[in-house]
Amino acid sequence: MHVVWAHDHTFYFNESGKFYSGGKLPYKVWERYLNVFDRLTVACRGKRTPSDADMSGKTLSSGPNVDFVVLPSLSNPVNKLTKRGYVEQTLTDTIRAADAVIARMPSEIGAEAIRIAKRLGKPYAVEMVACAWDGLWNYGSLQGKLYAPLALWKNRRLVKHAPFAVYVTERFLQERYPCPRGRTAACSNVELPAAGEEVLQSRLSRIQQSGGPFTIGLIGSLNGRSKGIDIALRAIAKAQPQLPGTISFRVLGDGDAGRWQQLADKLGIGKLVSFDGVLPSGGAVHEWLDGIDLYIQPSFQEGLPRATIEAMSRGCPTLGSTAGGIPELLDQECLHRPGHIAALAEQLVRAASSAEWRSEQAERNFSLAGAYTKERLDVKRHVFWRSFGHYVRSGGTLSELRPEGANA
Repeated sequence: MHVVWAHDHTFYFNESGKFYSGGKLPYKVWERYLNVFDRLTVACRGKRTPSDADMSGKTLSSGPNVDFVVLPSLSNPVNKLTKRGYVEQTLTDTIRAADAVIARMPSEIGAEAIRIAKRLGKPYAVEMVACAWDGLWNYGSLQGKLYAPLALWKNRRLVKHAPFAVYVTERFLQERYPCPRGRTAACSNVELPAAGEEVLQSRLSRIQQSGGPFTIGLIGSLNGRSKGIDIALRAIAKAQPQLPGTISFRVLGDGDAGRWQQLADKLGIGKLVSFDGVLPSGGAVHEWLDGIDLYIQPSFQEGLPRATIEAMSRGCPTLGSTAGGIPELLDQECLHRPGHIAALAEQLVRAASSAEWRSEQAERNFSLAGAYTKERLDVKRHVFWRSFGHYVRSGGTLSELRPEGANA
């Protein structure tokens, strides 16, 4: 069977024909679907790079039985008017040749793929990974705020009528984007190896040691403002006079750091901040996390942030906003409203001042992250996608699955 996977993610490609991701979608992610389907076509956005471009900070997405269809962005009004016809025709031809569609939402390409699948009578499933409202309303422009209610309504409508829907949260996205008649599952899209007890012991030893700067870390793309990098910088600047000893702030993520460095300089903390670019997923990121003392995720939009769970799996004490599914991961005392600089600053002071608090949070986070190991989640994923595969083979008949229950 052949399935089309549709999302607005931007992949990088060159003359070799190989596609790369900024780290979120390596080839191993496609294996989740290839365990059930024979072939996968990725409908996405793309950016052509020079043949000699340095791709060391990106992960290879190309591999056996996976091909890519690059489409223009539909995320701005001009392209919606001038490019939609091309996108619709290309997606129609691609989906007509396939057996089913998997739309990762929210995304313009995903939404278009769902509409076309319904028109062609093709089975489809939705992956809900974030909230459309949060990204547009909490920290969008005036245009974004005006579009937010329509985006919320559109995404709710698309998910409501989906025959299959998988959510990365346990509660948040399900409540905001319910799928009352379809088969659903809750399964984070994180990929974590099982961490040994030595990881926690190493973290606890680090907490008890003194000396060196107190290092705060954040993982997130520098290209947008949804990860709250500016909130982090302002909160650190506000908290700095009360923080014990010297501090540093490290950011790991793709994109241009120029404007963030300028803001840090303006706030008087430019020399405390470093932007570390992109590292290959796995060991390199774990080593980076092991070198920080506190992880923060002051996001304006999230599903269930993989970076936060990965930090927790390394025993990192963690602070985060109440965006998306973050409250499902952290203690109430570790949360702040998106954009609330003063609250985050107070939490930074408490975290840096109390080794006892950091030890308690390290043990709690390490234990909770164990529920998100690849081994455990792969079982849930396989059950869900195998059910969807049966649905596709049956010609889109849900009744054959009803004896197992409405939800996976």
